[in-house]
Amino acid sequence: MEYILRLHANLLFTILLVFGLLGIWALILGLLHRPVGQWLLSGMAIGLLLILAEGILGVIMLVQGLRPIRTEMHILYGVIALLTIPIAHSSARNREARSQGLIYAFACLCVCVFVLRAVEMARL
Repeated sequence: MEYILRLHANLLFTILLVFGLLGIWALILGLLHRPVGQWLLSGMAIGLLLILAEGILGVIMLVQGLRPIRTEMHILYGVIALLTIPIAHSSARNREARSQGLIYAFACLCVCVFVLRAVEMARL
């Protein structure tokens, strides 16, 4: 049980690192008017899988009786973080290169903020 709790907590830092780097990468692409390539999109897909894994670990912890203080808000921020990149992708799909990069950069920043807020909701 302690292993799952530790894994859930440590996976947070991996998610923050991945989306932080992806956000910087997307911002640079947007500012340079370069098209968003398959590598960036693949990185965001990997980031989504990390968020999904974090959610699965959270569900396992809920089933075993470990609940954060503000459970409903913690879950809400997790779901919003999971949905942010697909929404950004649908918005950026048919736009020019600069807009795509800036939309993805903003979405990655939002994911980082939502993940940090979920951590705060677990502690309060």
